[in-house]
Amino acid sequence: MSEVIPTSHFKKQWKKVMKNPRWHNIFHGEVPFTDDHRSPWEYVINCFLNDEKIPDYFYEHPINLTSQQKKTIKNRLGSLNNVEVKGLDLHFDGHNGDHLLLYVQTNQEIVYLVGIGTHSDLF
Repeated sequence: MSEVIPTSHFKKQWKKVMKNPRWHNIFHGEVPFTDDHRSPWEYVINCFLNDEKIPDYFYEHPINLTSQQKKTIKNRLGSLNNVEVKGLDLHFDGHNGDHLLLYVQTNQEIVYLVGIGTHSDLF
């Protein structure tokens, strides 16, 4: 089981998207490929917590982290040596969607939530 930790930057963006009605389906809708009635947000977080593979629907792919983002994550990990930090993003609403989650997976079973928003918000 992994631990999911939001960064302070993520928390600021989270508050903003929670107020935006365009994000309603991400938090209150249903994933189209299952019958368990979970929202895309719940589905993805559950995958993180249970170390499950993210389905292809979410179009998970690597991103380049800024040196500041890498430094922040490594500082949080403290004295752990040889920690691999890889940045990824996924699309809550499918391959062509514009509702993104930026996150970092480490080889220490920790997932850091780095950003949430649209392409224009994040890049």
